[in-house]
Amino acid sequence: MLHDLLDAPTGWRTDWSTDGESPSGHWDWVVAMATAEVDGRLVVLSGGSDQAVRMWDAATGDALGEPVAGHWGTALATTTLDGRPVALTSGTDMTVRVWDLAAGKPSGEPLTGFEDKVEAIATTAVQGRPVAVTGTGSALGLADPSVRVWDLTTRAPIGPPLVGHTDAVCAVSTTVLDGRPVAVTAGHDATVRIWDLTSHRQLGAPLTGHTDAIWAVATTHLDGRPIAVTSSDDSTLRVWDLTAGRPLGEPLTGHGAGVETVTTTVLAGRPVAMSGSWDQTVRVWDLAGGRQTGPELTFPAQVQALAALRDGRLLVGYDRGVAALSAV
Repeated sequence: MLHDLLDAPTGWRTDWSTDGESPSGHWDWVVAMATAEVDGRLVVLSGGSDQAVRMWDAATGDALGEPVAGHWGTALATTTLDGRPVALTSGTDMTVRVWDLAAGKPSGEPLTGFEDKVEAIATTAVQGRPVAVTGTGSALGLADPSVRVWDLTTRAPIGPPLVGHTDAVCAVSTTVLDGRPVAVTAGHDATVRIWDLTSHRQLGAPLTGHTDAIWAVATTHLDGRPIAVTSSDDSTLRVWDLTAGRPLGEPLTGHGAGVETVTTTVLAGRPVAMSGSWDQTVRVWDLAGGRQTGPELTFPAQVQALAALRDGRLLVGYDRGVAALSAV
């Protein structure tokens, strides 16, 4: 069905797709995606509500190995530890597990001590140490929402929780601001916050403008300046100048329902954002022009997960399916 939908003149082609009808596919919603390089091969990771993280060959869409089972896969991130590619996953057991992707098994002890569900994970390096940044909080309200920084070598938290959000933290991304590693977080309180990961302090006031929960944040650069792009239940995306701590331009509008996911990449030499929504579409936004570029891509179900490969291909998680698309 997906191939038929994209046969319209959208400017994109389907390289491969899989869905829950395949024995190797997810049998519940795909809610998170990431990429990694394993044994010299570029791979795609998809996390589903079926408590499985599955790995796919980025070139062919072939399933690789057995799924990593036992976590809901709500949050998914990748990095390298001691030269080996790993994935970090979160679950309803209030832990973050670390998986050796080449071996297909857990790598060391999980991150523990959370008091609520981990909704978001991102990775970076601080003073040469590989770290993870996590966001917690849920509808259960088991504890105050917080952001934590973790040393992935020792599996211990670094410093106290970063407190400021007043509701669940659903989105985390990392970047470098004025030479310092920072985390950009957002969530159900409709605010965006910037955290200095060295001093563990919030930088500036919260960024406001969205009128409903923020589900995703992605970072990139525009004209040499670090920016963040956020997507919200208010059906819009917003672009933020992280240095100035202010919005860039007007909200990006066009989706007909909440915007669940966003990623960034470069197409034809121009920085773009790609967004997926409950309206069953993916839209591409020219960040320099502040407008949608090309027609929307229509999918058979809501789109809850996106990722971009370094060659510009787009990875889409829709319902139980995963697809790789190329611009033509």
